[in-house]
Amino acid sequence: MMTKQDIFDIILFIILLIVSTLLVFEKTPTHTISIAPQRVTMNFHLYAQNLTINGTVDPPCNRTQDIYICSGYCPWSNTHNDKLIACSFLPRILHPDFVKLRIYCTPEPDSCPTYDAWLKDTLPPTLEHIKRIPYSLYANFTLDFSIPVRYGLQNFLTDDILPRNWTNEEIEKYRMQLQQRMNYGLNKNKDIYLALDKYASIAVINKSCAVIGAEYPWIEAALLEYNASMVTTIEHATIFSNVTRLKTITPRAFAQKQQSGTRSREFFDSVWSYSSLEHDGLGQYRDPLNPYGDLQTMTKIACILRPGGFLFLGVPLNIKDHLQYNLYRLYGPIRLPLLYRYFHIVEVLGATVGKDIYSNEIQPFVVLQNKVGCKRS
Repeated sequence: MMTKQDIFDIILFIILLIVSTLLVFEKTPTHTISIAPQRVTMNFHLYAQNLTINGTVDPPCNRTQDIYICSGYCPWSNTHNDKLIACSFLPRILHPDFVKLRIYCTPEPDSCPTYDAWLKDTLPPTLEHIKRIPYSLYANFTLDFSIPVRYGLQNFLTDDILPRNWTNEEIEKYRMQLQQRMNYGLNKNKDIYLALDKYASIAVINKSCAVIGAEYPWIEAALLEYNASMVTTIEHATIFSNVTRLKTITPRAFAQKQQSGTRSREFFDSVWSYSSLEHDGLGQYRDPLNPYGDLQTMTKIACILRPGGFLFLGVPLNIKDHLQYNLYRLYGPIRLPLLYRYFHIVEVLGATVGKDIYSNEIQPFVVLQNKVGCKRS
């Protein structure tokens, strides 16, 4: 027999599904990216966005109201038989900068809830250096002119990314640094120890982990050192590896695999990404020019991560949003809540939020839990 809570959840889900359908026909943005809508499946994402976590729902975001934003959705669910499951969410540890900047908020429903986020990998690559944002996409990149753009120093990958080879010797070098508690990683700090020491038992040990974007295997080595059962790296460059419990794949090949059928799909207990998403969609690495590339990648992560699973995300945090075209984004009170749309913010580890808009070096790990696939807690 269904409880009152079960009936409430069903009614809420139906209402959200109707709202998402109406948005497709009624919301007419002044500036849109040309994207063909796809078929609608069970809308876990809209339900997850408004999910009650430990008895509370974050208040509405007030900086992105009525702005066209395309995060998209995933055409399959991350649960068995498309049924929501009970998830255990850790209590939030409030960060003073996040409170002051009002990062803890719920964005408006996505403007293109029927766009398959996995199609971002099929968009045409950027074959030549585009030095300025095309006029037709400027409003999309700046979220209706709310985020300033700075030109100047730029970069463009003119040649194909050469294949790389990750060896046991390279992994062991990183593991030795970990064992000696040395400054570690891209920015040579101790932030990763804060994550591993506190969360390894529930997110790494004997768990299946994925790493999104990795030029060097420092995160992979850390996960192997802390006894992950398997580590999968999803990286644009072709990487060859003979390291035990470590496999690599390109985003395009991974997308094809995930979409080819239920038997080939992979789901992970935790996902790790550091200094990667802020470049997504800017064309620097010949990736497709896509104003919402980072947001759509977060949607993709939400549907390969198990319900309630952990995402350890490092992107440049700042008190002000900024776009240094074509290098990176700085995430502040406007875009950051959109990035976290489908995730419960647990805590910020390490450094505080940056204040220098000319620097992207402050990238603490933020601990997030996936709300997609979870029912009301």
